[in-house]
Amino acid sequence: MRDLPIELISAVVQDVSAIVDLLHLRSLNRSYRELVTPRAFSKLHIKNSIQSAQNCLQIIGATSLAIHVREVAYDSRDNECFRLPPDNTDSANAVSELEEVLTHAFCGITALPRIESVVLNFWPSFLCQESGREVCENPFWFINRQLTLLHAIHHGMKTSRMTTLSLNNVILPTIGYDFVSSLTNSPLSHISVSVVSNAEVSAWSASNNINGSLGALLPPSNPTLKSIVLRSPQGAYHSLATRLSSFYYPSLESLVLENIIFDHTPSFDGVEEFVIRHKDTLQRLELQSCACYVPDSATDVRQWSTIWQRWAAELTSLTELVVNNGDHRYVLLDADRGYIPHGEVSTLVYEDDSSSLQVFKDRLAAGQVAVV
Repeated sequence: MRDLPIELISAVVQDVSAIVDLLHLRSLNRSYRELVTPRAFSKLHIKNSIQSAQNCLQIIGATSLAIHVREVAYDSRDNECFRLPPDNTDSANAVSELEEVLTHAFCGITALPRIESVVLNFWPSFLCQESGREVCENPFWFINRQLTLLHAIHHGMKTSRMTTLSLNNVILPTIGYDFVSSLTNSPLSHISVSVVSNAEVSAWSASNNINGSLGALLPPSNPTLKSIVLRSPQGAYHSLATRLSSFYYPSLESLVLENIIFDHTPSFDGVEEFVIRHKDTLQRLELQSCACYVPDSATDVRQWSTIWQRWAAELTSLTELVVNNGDHRYVLLDADRGYIPHGEVSTLVYEDDSSSLQVFKDRLAAGQVAVV
């Protein structure tokens, strides 16, 4: 393979995707090295271990390699379900050392001149440097590591050219972080936040009231942000502490919500008003498994049909609406079981909801969104 024509070498390289194989090809000769390096180092994968973070620092420190990095992905794990471990693990010393090395790595993204995207996946376990075994960390240290890395990445964003940030398995704080609210010149055009569900947080904390605001990690209002994804993939998420009234993004074009619970009464701090506030620019809206909160079984529901009709009238720039049929629900907060389906909603309510949604979709399909 060392003496193949450069065109054939290039074709071979383009057909290889595994990092191990690319690095092997890179070691063959100079031609392979020059062709493989941009491909092999376009994405840095950092495992949740000291050694992996140190390897990342070495790449960041090598100018000839750092120039090729477009994406940094932290602790990607395939087909693993998030679950907080019992609060019975003492891993303070090991976690402290890991946090220190990871902090240096993520603060160092400023040295990556072509960085575009950072993905942070938070899992409550790490690889022990001494034994090589996976160690579960208690929830306190898990949240502390999350805070440390979020702080580091926001520090790096002050001078970085990255445009996309994805955060997965986040426990939202009950109070905002200063390092988030102070980043007034955020470079992001897209942010995706996947949160730990109410049920998972409640099972760990023994409280239904620890859930933080959906806006806790959103950048301050700015003209750069074009796309937002807020997800709770493992179950419903609702927070009475959500305060969205201060957020306005005049370039926002796309909003995706999954398993997010809407407040019973619309307010400037709520999700419904957040959508309306971006009516002049929002072109795509996707709702997956969202629900409306009902304070108690004696209170009348605020129907989804009311929301569909209001959005149909006011979202004048919308061109695409994605909502699964039958995916609009109503939930109650049970002291013992958390958010549960409201079982006393009549069939007529659901039929009215479905009819209003279909009218909304038909208007969009026909390009007949009403202008108020």
